Amino acid sequence: MNIVSFTASNFEGECNVDEEFVPLLNQMNAIAVQHNMIVVVTSSFRKDTNVSGAIVTPAQMSNHLIGHAIDFNVKSKTTGEFFNSKKMGDGTGADELFLEDVDRNTDLRWGQAFNKPDSVHFDDAINIKMPLVWQQKFNDVHDIA
Repeated sequence: MNIVSFTASNFEGECNVDEEFVPLLNQMNAIAVQHNMIVVVTSSFRKDTNVSGAIVTPAQMSNHLIGHAIDFNVKSKTTGEFFNSKKMGDGTGADELFLEDVDRNTDLRWGQAFNKPDSVHFDDAINIKMPLVWQQKFNDVHDIA
């Protein structure tokens, strides 16, 4: 497993992810370009579940722990309007069109659909679809034999 720094035309902020997660973020970036939106990354790879100011309590098998999740806000390139966690997922606005497009047209999973909605979160559900792969990646990145 290899954690890399991801950059793209419509991404801002530090974004460190597993290189295998990069193609999904490239898909998200292409949709952001279409919608004239900027993805403002607030969290990506994390070494542990100690997250100050977390909106949602981090899961023990969080995809952030292996670089397969990002949290972000959205900003309109057209109007400059900023969409944060209170606005994202409310069902209205240009941010919703973008987020729903990403949700429908990529293999990314939007946290808005979680039991406790997490509107700023997208991941690839590797912890659910492939828990043994998740565990191996976790062991690799945390040097657990």
